[in-house]
Amino acid sequence: MWINKAHYYTLNGLVESLEARNAEAFKCNGERLRLQTENARLRSDMDWFKLRLNQVERERGQLIQSALGVKIAVPEFVPTYQDPSAALHEMPDLSTVGGDAADQFGDIDNGVDFSLLPGYKAK
Repeated sequence: MWINKAHYYTLNGLVESLEARNAEAFKCNGERLRLQTENARLRSDMDWFKLRLNQVERERGQLIQSALGVKIAVPEFVPTYQDPSAALHEMPDLSTVGGDAADQFGDIDNGVDFSLLPGYKAK
């Protein structure tokens, strides 16, 4: 089959242009997916920070109340998840650090003499 030389170069240029656009589209799609993943990670981190800040603010309010007897309003930051408990399932629960070991090995203060520690006061 014979085609005009000008048409051949035109078609060849269109094919090269299409290949370049496809490569750019694949590159942009990969960058978009990377940014979506990073955005999800950052949102999860931010929600964890909000939960932790809420814990610290509550503790601060309780300390002020116990020290001065004054109850103060504690600000609360709301996570951006539709279900706020979803952030708790994605992040480790740091409120019971060592609780798993205590469940597995039992209470660790049985048989341990804490009187040797500086600043220890018997209850």
